[in-house]
Amino acid sequence: MPPKKDIPNLLIDATLKLAAERDWHDVTMIDIANEAGVSVADCYDHCSGKGDLLRRFVKRVDREVLADLDSEDFNEPGHDRLIAVIMARFDILSEYRPALRSIIASGGDLGPADGLRAIKTHFGAMRWMLEAAGFQTSGLHGSMRVAGLTAVYARTFKYWLDDDSTDFGPTMAYLDRELSKAAGWDRRVEKGLGKASSICGKISKRCKSFSVKKSPSPGDNNPADAPSDQATSTATNT
Repeated sequence: MPPKKDIPNLLIDATLKLAAERDWHDVTMIDIANEAGVSVADCYDHCSGKGDLLRRFVKRVDREVLADLDSEDFNEPGHDRLIAVIMARFDILSEYRPALRSIIASGGDLGPADGLRAIKTHFGAMRWMLEAAGFQTSGLHGSMRVAGLTAVYARTFKYWLDDDSTDFGPTMAYLDRELSKAAGWDRRVEKGLGKASSICGKISKRCKSFSVKKSPSPGDNNPADAPSDQATSTATNT
């Protein structure tokens, strides 16, 4: 039997090829299906639109970056590892720069729903990049780290699009500066969250102590169980 077509990747590649050749607004799903050599029905079965294909492309890039990780990379300082991971991402994206420029110039051609999905996809991508560089991303601090790296990546991405050097040295230097600034912010956040946690712990401890003092001991009389003055008087007269 002939091998099955990898329709999702055929559609992604067709999308990026057409985006590099024409205005992104003018690329239709019919164009993408024809370029990929698949039927419109098969195209419909495997994606929900251009925004969906772009999100799949981001995840494909994520996987390529993660597939190249080496256990020895984790012996390097976190800052250096994160630079290596992000620059590996730019190396993979380099052949698609004409397409990415076209897509960025049109604002992605995304509606509100697709825009929110795109943001979620990029947050997920940056979470993986942080994890790949050995940073924790759980809890409130982790979520703030993800948001911070997403902002750094967005600025660096725009810088990289205009970097015509052969080794992307200027982009790496720019990324280094941005991550250094973000690291200072991250330390302040960690310190602030640590203080907030300590204060909350003290408040909780005092509340528990106050509650224990106010609670009646098992041997105390319960006022609700004591006979009323009227009942006592009636009993005495009887």
